[in-house]
Amino acid sequence: MTKKRSILLFTLVFWSLLIFCPLNATAAPASTIVKDVVDYFYNGQEEGPILTDSKLCKSMKTLECEEALDPKAVSLGALINVWMQFFVPKGASYDDIIVEYKHEGVPRNLTAHKIEGSIRYRIVDKYKVDKPGKWTITIKRGVTSLKDFKIEVIKK
Repeated sequence: MTKKRSILLFTLVFWSLLIFCPLNATAAPASTIVKDVVDYFYNGQEEGPILTDSKLCKSMKTLECEEALDPKAVSLGALINVWMQFFVPKGASYDDIIVEYKHEGVPRNLTAHKIEGSIRYRIVDKYKVDKPGKWTITIKRGVTSLKDFKIEVIKK
């Protein structure tokens, strides 16, 4: 009787794991991809940094986005945090990372940032929007656009 219970229990656990186990479990990247990334980190100084992630945030805590910003409902006078994460080749330094704020197509603010070699270099740019309407926030490296955000600033 106990052998039947053990088999039944094992079968239930086994099928439960199959049913409830995530199908998209993260697998380790292929060795060729890892090699390419490592090679870029040590030898990619000429090509420059890579913007790996960015987002608009209402509030920040120790270089992490605490609360995301709804781009369709930004209040006049709100402080916008543009959070950016770069992959920067080792030993390199770049001072041409620019965040540009445009209101209705007219440039209102430009801020330059310097970034240095790191696999996860994070920076935050802050700007208080002072006019209602459509804004475009662009992250650039020199004159090359890396990411655009469109927001709507409304009077509340």
